[in-house]
Amino acid sequence: MSSVFFEDLIDQALVEAKGLDIYTFAIYHDQESGFVSICIDTKENSERHIAESNEYCMKYFYQMIDKGDLKQAALWQAKIGRSLSLGDFTAVNLTRKEIGDIAIDDSFYLTMVKAIREKSGNIATQSTFGSSLLFCCSTANEEVGLAWVAGISRVR
Repeated sequence: MSSVFFEDLIDQALVEAKGLDIYTFAIYHDQESGFVSICIDTKENSERHIAESNEYCMKYFYQMIDKGDLKQAALWQAKIGRSLSLGDFTAVNLTRKEIGDIAIDDSFYLTMVKAIREKSGNIATQSTFGSSLLFCCSTANEEVGLAWVAGISRVR
């Protein structure tokens, strides 16, 4: 499969996302619907969702601590970093394409990564976050299976 399929999807999303300061950029493969789509989040939205999640989780975290149950407390611990819950992003399924009869295997997901890498400069022009800009994409078993940052050179 050619990365042009995904690159076109990215180009369309960047037009739709004009005015958004991109903090997290994702290509999502919805296996049930047979579509791939672009989801974009802003820093403000991500931080708000992390704060809301932590507020909710802390009630249960402290209940488990008070009960002396470390195993259950670990399930409710605070989230750090940024939200990777694509359904909570600022722009969900901003652009989408049906994949049709394209074979879904490792090369499919690798091509998604390569398309983002190819378009990373264009994406970065709509972001003020430099090396904190996060790219991610689905894998066969995960909504967000791969994540990497912009601006970091490959180790040789």
